[in-house]
Amino acid sequence: TAKDAACILVWGANPSACAPHAHKHWLRQAPGKVIVIDPIRHPTAAQADLHLQPFPGSDGALAFALLHVIQRQGLIDEQFLANYTLGWEEILPLLPQCTPEWGEAVTGVPANLIEKAAKIYASGPSLLWLGQGLQRQATGGNVFRACSLLPIFTGNIGKPGAGFLYLNGAENRGIDSDYIAAPHLNQGESVSISHMDLAQRLEDSVNSQVLFCWNNNIVASSPEQKRLRKALAREDLFTVSVELFATDTTDYADIVLPAASFLEFDDLVISYFNYSISAQVKATEAPGEALPNQEIFRRLAAKMEFTEPELFESDGVMITNLLKQTGTVLNFANLSKIGTVNHTAEPVIQFAQLKFPTPSGKIETVGEHFEKAGLSRTPQPFADARPTNGKLRVLSPASPWVMNSSYGNDAKIGKRLGEAEVLINPQEAHLRGLEVGNTVILSNDTGELTLKVALSEDVPCGVALVYKGRWPKLDPNRANVNVLNPGRKTDLAESSCVHSVEVEITPVSAITSRYPLQPSGHPTAGVITSGAELRSIASGTKPSVGNNILKTALCLRHVAFEDLGSFEPILENYGYQITYLEVGTNNLRAIDPLEADLLVVLGGPIGVYEVNSYPFLIDEVALLEKRLAADLPTLGLCLGSQLMAKALGAKVYPSGRKEIGWSPLILTEAGKQSPIVELAPELTPVLHWHGDTFDLPKGAIHLAASGEFQQQAFAWGKNCLGLQFHPEVTRQGLENWFIGHTAEINSTPNLSVTKLRADTQSWGAILEKQGAVFFKRWLESIEEGTPDEKNSLRNGVIITF
Repeated sequence: TAKDAACILVWGANPSACAPHAHKHWLRQAPGKVIVIDPIRHPTAAQADLHLQPFPGSDGALAFALLHVIQRQGLIDEQFLANYTLGWEEILPLLPQCTPEWGEAVTGVPANLIEKAAKIYASGPSLLWLGQGLQRQATGGNVFRACSLLPIFTGNIGKPGAGFLYLNGAENRGIDSDYIAAPHLNQGESVSISHMDLAQRLEDSVNSQVLFCWNNNIVASSPEQKRLRKALAREDLFTVSVELFATDTTDYADIVLPAASFLEFDDLVISYFNYSISAQVKATEAPGEALPNQEIFRRLAAKMEFTEPELFESDGVMITNLLKQTGTVLNFANLSKIGTVNHTAEPVIQFAQLKFPTPSGKIETVGEHFEKAGLSRTPQPFADARPTNGKLRVLSPASPWVMNSSYGNDAKIGKRLGEAEVLINPQEAHLRGLEVGNTVILSNDTGELTLKVALSEDVPCGVALVYKGRWPKLDPNRANVNVLNPGRKTDLAESSCVHSVEVEITPVSAITSRYPLQPSGHPTAGVITSGAELRSIASGTKPSVGNNILKTALCLRHVAFEDLGSFEPILENYGYQITYLEVGTNNLRAIDPLEADLLVVLGGPIGVYEVNSYPFLIDEVALLEKRLAADLPTLGLCLGSQLMAKALGAKVYPSGRKEIGWSPLILTEAGKQSPIVELAPELTPVLHWHGDTFDLPKGAIHLAASGEFQQQAFAWGKNCLGLQFHPEVTRQGLENWFIGHTAEINSTPNLSVTKLRADTQSWGAILEKQGAVFFKRWLESIEEGTPDEKNSLRNGVIITF
């Protein structure tokens, strides 16, 4: 009935992203005034006649401020209240205190706009559209109750041009949901699990033994993303995913069943906005062995030896029965020719008979049932407390380019999405010393997310806007905004309060290094300086702190300024005591090559083949031969990888050219399944600094190349990794390299310290972050076996019928 409405009030919805048909046509064609209430000035808000921009969480207070004006102007429909509602008398005493000036102080909306919006709406007839975003905050239940008072107190119900819109369910077109769901087939009580509880539930190995997932990329769309990933990685959780694409969720699946897309089977589309019925007509056959979901379930039912006929109805029979329920005279073939039909030719008037589905038959604005649900008896005029201690409130609405996470893997869509950003108000940025393009970290107790800063006056101060729906696996963070969502529930109906998340925002430039090196003399890092220390390691004596036995990491160092870099504090956090051994001065023969929990062989400016000049290389290779033969955790960096290749029998030789500077890796298919996927070219370049190369050792797995050299990374056995590049370097540490390698830099054509330093400023912070992610993932894989290890072997299983 929009054509009859003098006012359409859109509250907490963004049609420009979520309902573009309504944004482009329905609202523009409506003759009445359009008012939008939303914290963000999105395109629909920008084209509205009036936009009210409350601070997130203050919607309930704004509703009462509007009601105050409506009461003061004598625009309350007292006859409607008396005849068709219960409990309104308990709400009236709350209104006098809720003046527009009070509303401005609480919500941030200017008092004059509150006055103007209230008068336009109350003059009616008016239609209220309550969006889903409005409920997704901590007090969403109270907010919805408060906002719903507007049509009630103004009598904007039961007449043309009036009413409220939330979702138009299929039952509004006669569809019997019980026919679709067949609850009578249940053999026991069906337990409904909220997405807010999903991670916790999947941690429970007793009550969660099998996960069957379809139509949902839960890793991208669920809260507590880190916790959920860990739960999905359980070896005793059997996971089946029905999917079209290799999503973040299928990465954890034991079995993937290939699904057909909506273009590959007939169906009905029942819009949740318009009162329409559409034919979804199959355009082509599903490729390969892909099947529609319903056919997959029919075949599973047969294999499980169920016999109930409801489980085996064909698509054609179901479509015919559903069309009959809608009352249409069309069959599917005729509907397919037309495409879309309205359920009724007459305008739909909500509750035209003013009869309501409540025990009293009236609108019940207050009641004990609200108290039993944990709410107050009446809606309340309060707002959420503003963030404190410099925190920002995160809003994560829909992007105009994806539908939740659907289409997020499309390359063209990816270009539209661009780099992951956080939008903040320019004034907010100025106060925090932030500029466009700065890299910042959003963090809270649940997780952290690294983003680029973008500025927009469409976002209010105190708010960080991060669009939802990005695929974690396609993002440098390996996460999206849900990594910050703690899974807190709303005050009513256990909905998500994703728009109540608060974070700290920290510029990366304010951090010396994401993983700063420990100062000299740090108690868990040391350099071997005496034979006694060598004998201590050789004897197998494990270091300890108190009663805790530490793991040992032995690092073979060739030059003093090439060290573990960003990897050092990570090892300490993982419980390793680090010992540096200077290979040029310490006796390698005194070391038991099998004793250390982890061996790291660092880089250096010498060649593996220069044994006449550096005899210790013979002992170093011999140590590695024994270590690698035992498949004990070993990491070789640059020269270290060349020494590993030599120890494995491969040829190491001068290439005749230098590769010094920043450039991306080229990952092999095996590399994409390994921890170095965290160093993929779309995530970060890496630092190269070598002139030698090597042949791939026999039996090794090739993981990466570069534009200059074929061999950049290889895996040996389960626990050994050779990297000819440098993922460990830090911006601070490279300043020492620029001094120590000055002769090599100056003798290399088209290379200078100035260029290296400039490139390091551009890429150093990113590599520090991604290098840390890679190293943690590799450490976890050698210590326990990671979900990646599990999935690389198992997630490609396709079941055929």
